[in-house]
Amino acid sequence: MRLHVFVKGRLVAHLYRQADDYALRYTADAASDDFVSLTMPVREQAWVWPRDLHPFFRQNLPEGFLLQVIREEFGPYLDGTDLSLLAVIGGSGIGRVTVGSEGGAPGSELDPLDLNSLLHEDITTDHFAELVRYYARAAISGAVPKFLAPESSSAPAPLGKQTLRTSRHIIKGSDEQTPYLGFNEHYSMQVLARLGVARVAKTTMSDDGRVLVVDRFDVDEDGKPALGVEDACSLLGLPPHEKYRPSTEQVLNATKPYIAASSWRQEAEQLGWLLLTNYVVRNADCHSKNIALLYSDIDDVVYTPAYDIVTTEAYPRFANNPPALSVDGRKTWASGKTLERFFNTRLGIAPKRYREMVEALCDSAVSTGKDIVEAARNETRWRWIAKQMLHAWNEGMASLRSAKPQVALKALTPVIEGAGFSDADDADNGRKVIGRSELLANHGKGV
Repeated sequence: MRLHVFVKGRLVAHLYRQADDYALRYTADAASDDFVSLTMPVREQAWVWPRDLHPFFRQNLPEGFLLQVIREEFGPYLDGTDLSLLAVIGGSGIGRVTVGSEGGAPGSELDPLDLNSLLHEDITTDHFAELVRYYARAAISGAVPKFLAPESSSAPAPLGKQTLRTSRHIIKGSDEQTPYLGFNEHYSMQVLARLGVARVAKTTMSDDGRVLVVDRFDVDEDGKPALGVEDACSLLGLPPHEKYRPSTEQVLNATKPYIAASSWRQEAEQLGWLLLTNYVVRNADCHSKNIALLYSDIDDVVYTPAYDIVTTEAYPRFANNPPALSVDGRKTWASGKTLERFFNTRLGIAPKRYREMVEALCDSAVSTGKDIVEAARNETRWRWIAKQMLHAWNEGMASLRSAKPQVALKALTPVIEGAGFSDADDADNGRKVIGRSELLANHGKGV
């Protein structure tokens, strides 16, 4: 099997098996700006990766439920290799690179999706699963149910693969393990977004709190792929299933060299805001695939807007999970001076500025927490997830403020008590918390 590789619609390379290895060879007329990956600049010699697809092409391969659906829907077209999987889903995905087979990808034209009905009608888990199954032909990573789809509000265009490539949103749903995940992620993202200090992906929550519509940041105003996206896991040369293995230091070392020195101070804070937000809201799933670079060319590389910020501790099944990325060899929420030292020595953010950032996020968490309480007051089915989130944030804020957090540091306590919320549900210790699940993959405890 031989696949065509396109950058913004222009054929620039071919991808194929070479004995037991995989090879990417640029076309003779490929220009230097036509590079497929930051790690594979244009050259005459083929880029060969042993035994598996190059990490760049694996970064957006589907996981979990979506992968299962694709295998069921397109089984006759799959030969068990990631190359055949890429042939099916590579025509639609995240970033400026698309992939297609020489004979054309299987499947039929797809109906456009009415975002208005998706946002304003109750969408059950089964209904969302049906949507995922129908639109299951997109190169989009992650285990949470999600998909890309053509939208009925888009400018008129032929349906099918071309329309799929002009989708301007990622549609994410909830499952039985993570109820009201749309509500959770939307408000968790707002803790950083409302400060206006960092780039954050825009999100819109459905009326029932189950679905989240995320604006894509890699497309232009017409929804066409315009910017490249590469996550730290790919840049480290790791397969997606090893996304929890790297340390925060390794993620930094893999991404910083591509960012211009003149931009580093601003980009260091962009990364710093993301890291701190995940500690505040207790997101144990900020792994190396959730830190990525965005670029128009080799001289214009920045960190992507923050995305996939979720209060994982809100769900008892995952409440004992530590941070996904270690700092100074440790995975623990009680970071003490370790995180502050990382900011100072690795990001160039002085302790005074670090503490200012922590306090700004804590203030925002309190304000956002009040919004959550108000939302749950108007919609009682959100009370449980609202309660769980606020308790997690309370712990996150206090842990960042002091190695030995005291009651006085838990600034959300009055908000929680005013809402009449009970204590947070205990972690589900009856199940294996650390390990594979619908939301989190294999993931070690702190030391």
